[in-house]
Amino acid sequence: MIRELLYKIAHSLSARLLGIFLVTSLIYGFTARFAVDLVLDRDYLREIVGSHIALHTTYFLRDLGLPPSIERAAEIAAQNPMDIRIMGPDVDWSSDPAFPDLKNVKFEPGAYFEHVPKDIFVTPDGRDVFATMAFARYDEHSFVRVYVADYRILIASPKISVHPSSNLAAPILIGLISTLVLAGCFFAVTWLIRPIGWIKDGAERIGKGELDYRIPTSRRDDLGRLAVDINLMAGDVQGMLEAKQQMLLAISHELRSPLTRTKVALEFLDDETTKQSILDDVLEMESLITDLLESERLNTRHSKLQISTVDLVQLIKELIENEFRQENDRIEVQLAATSVHRDIDETRIRLLLKNLIDNALCYSQNGADQIVVQLEATPDSAMIRVSDHGSGMTPDEVERATEPFYRADPARCRDTGGFGLGLYLCRRIAEAHGGVLRIDSEVGRGTSVTLELPVSSDS
Repeated sequence: MIRELLYKIAHSLSARLLGIFLVTSLIYGFTARFAVDLVLDRDYLREIVGSHIALHTTYFLRDLGLPPSIERAAEIAAQNPMDIRIMGPDVDWSSDPAFPDLKNVKFEPGAYFEHVPKDIFVTPDGRDVFATMAFARYDEHSFVRVYVADYRILIASPKISVHPSSNLAAPILIGLISTLVLAGCFFAVTWLIRPIGWIKDGAERIGKGELDYRIPTSRRDDLGRLAVDINLMAGDVQGMLEAKQQMLLAISHELRSPLTRTKVALEFLDDETTKQSILDDVLEMESLITDLLESERLNTRHSKLQISTVDLVQLIKELIENEFRQENDRIEVQLAATSVHRDIDETRIRLLLKNLIDNALCYSQNGADQIVVQLEATPDSAMIRVSDHGSGMTPDEVERATEPFYRADPARCRDTGGFGLGLYLCRRIAEAHGGVLRIDSEVGRGTSVTLELPVSSDS
């Protein structure tokens, strides 16, 4: 389940686009950070920052005086967000008694003073400010230490009494905003590529023969124009196929008239052998035309089945008795013990079963081999299976067996004629009933064709 979900996400176009946006954002963020660091790392910026810190420290020390004035230090601490501590001979004063123990604070020289000219900023005792200053970070406070004569002066900011709590609001807010931005990007990308799903579904349905299906065209972007083009293509294909069907129907109808006249003319021939030979050819052509007409009628959108409730057990018995009387000893019938009623087009199902039995008898290796006709009924469907013990078919032949005019081996059963329309017509009749025609075959062992009819079908 998780693997399938990960596979779908990995192969999802929206997820890939979102990933591209996310990676691009990260690259831009790191690039911007690097650029800022690069700019701030310039020598002239370090010199400016260092000079301002040194100047401010110089003014602060001059204001305190030497020795440092405790009163002035208290005034400065009271007026600014910082605490001051003065340590020296006979003095250890701080503006806040809670000033931390300096043993826990590790001071280091400032990195911004390397490029500042020396001896410009000096302490009241004449020493260079940079040589005496050090910085530290402890307990969410910043510390500055300066040596003046025998005194150590420390500045803490913010005030010691202020304990800056770990501000989680900012990270949470940034996280929420980032999540909302990502969610917005995801939904925007999903909306943007939604027509791809419509096009995919439409292509599948049109490819399966639903040529009257049209893809939604509510968008006016490139994908919307693509959907319009596919709809136009489907309409053109549908028009061409309908024109072909109408042509085949018209030709088949027109061919019946000369065939009928030929059959009438044959009655006046005296040579019975020639007469029978010609009549057999005419009947074969007539059968082909009948199959063509029936298959094209089933392909048209306006074709309707003549549905009635039929007992399949009785239908199979009557079919074998009337159509295969001479081959009765070669057909083993295995029917349900009770009646099996289904709503079907009796004429077309009879034609389907006749074709299946004809094929099974035709392709049996030996005329003495029996074929098996089985009928099984379940609460959901009825299955009619016709099996033979012929030479069988390869998987590729099975896959193409229901294509129109396809014959796996034209040399087989040549004497009985056939033009490869039988199984194609059977499949179309099964599909028209909402059923399935399934072929199972193995080379050297025979073929089994199963018709599965649902309890009810939308025709």
